[in-house]
Amino acid sequence: MSQLYTVIQFLKDCDNPQSVVSIGTRTKVDITRNQALWDKLVQNSKIEYNPVNKTFAYKPTYQIKSKDDLLSLLTSKKNEGGMDYKDLKDSYSKLANAVEELANEGRILVIRNKDGNPRVLFYNDMQYNTFIDQDFQKMWADIAIPDETDLPKALEDAGLKTMEVFEKKVVSEARPKRSKTRNKKIKITNTHLSHIDLSKDYVPKK
Repeated sequence: MSQLYTVIQFLKDCDNPQSVVSIGTRTKVDITRNQALWDKLVQNSKIEYNPVNKTFAYKPTYQIKSKDDLLSLLTSKKNEGGMDYKDLKDSYSKLANAVEELANEGRILVIRNKDGNPRVLFYNDMQYNTFIDQDFQKMWADIAIPDETDLPKALEDAGLKTMEVFEKKVVSEARPKRSKTRNKKIKITNTHLSHIDLSKDYVPKK
């Protein structure tokens, strides 16, 4: 399984199909000498095997071979919101470079993690870009954003709440219990009382 993982990771980093020789040279794994490994590789849902050329290629979720492909994909998804960068990482080995180039060109918008790495990608629809006064932009940029751990305290100090939950308690009215009248069967052991119905109050006859 470790050899299978090694080969798949190698194919994931390649944008083109790889031959058996190339796989063996780059990974030091000879898949021709292990039939079980060969079968698992051929039958893997993320691997495309070409029996004519005897080449293997990784099948990513999205077919991205260039930055133009990435832009086209984000354009087609613009009405669905942004796309997670992690979902695209295995689609193109040069994805990071493509993202930075498109971002610098102003063709996409990128939300980044604290370390600066891309997190969510959006198509930058220019028709919604409006002019914003420079003074307002400076005021916006000068606002210090608290760290995520300090944000609840900062909101509380500003008289704001992170979330308000209104719970409506529904009190169900207690239904009166109906008294059930049941005729109890009493086993009579004394034969001299057999003529008396013990399920009723006994009133001696005068």
